[in-house]
Amino acid sequence: MNAVTNERSPAKAPRPKTGPLLFVPARWQRVAFLKWLKRVHAWTGLWGALIFLLLGTSGFLLNHRNILKIDTGAPREVSKLDVAVAPGRIRDDASLDAWAKATLGVPGTGRTPPPEPGAGTPVAMFGRSLPEAVKLTRTFALVDGRVSVTTVPGSGVVSVKRDAAGLLAILKNLHLGSGLGVGWILLIDTIAGALITMSVTGVLLWSRLHGKRLTAAAIMFGCLVWALSASLSQAGM
Repeated sequence: MNAVTNERSPAKAPRPKTGPLLFVPARWQRVAFLKWLKRVHAWTGLWGALIFLLLGTSGFLLNHRNILKIDTGAPREVSKLDVAVAPGRIRDDASLDAWAKATLGVPGTGRTPPPEPGAGTPVAMFGRSLPEAVKLTRTFALVDGRVSVTTVPGSGVVSVKRDAAGLLAILKNLHLGSGLGVGWILLIDTIAGALITMSVTGVLLWSRLHGKRLTAAAIMFGCLVWALSASLSQAGM
């Protein structure tokens, strides 16, 4: 009877041995801790899954925009108007920024674009050399384009121009955080925390499931050497 039973019962395959968690104290080497580690790794990955996809896609575009000639397209003008203001109200960049935020509701702080070639040089007219009026121009970045405001200090008119960006430019702005408020910044902070958590838990789980510290050290060291050699070669060192 025992012989028949032994013939019918297949021998159980030995379970693969797993090594201990690296960099973890011996008193924490428990099944409960391993389960908790897996859950943290999985839930942080789920929290940022869509944003990881967005950042990965936009990061690829930014990384290869020169080699693959990926053109995000120049912003196109969609609207332009002149707005009347009290004469003498706007005299410098700070007052122009304040006016744009209060009147147009643009986010962030404006920047002064590079001067156009020949700007500020005298213009020959009617046989005389007449100086061109000095203009203040501030540009505010938006996630889907930009807003430019231009005025002559002390005048009563501000020219406002609205430019729109294409889809690739929007992805780039999302990656860089251009024209986005505190809410997006805080969200990306949580995504950064999720990436750090996934990196730490991923290394610990790998050491438990695959073992071989020498292999792990070789992979991490090889990645570090690759990154350093690539960066230093571009820096001309």
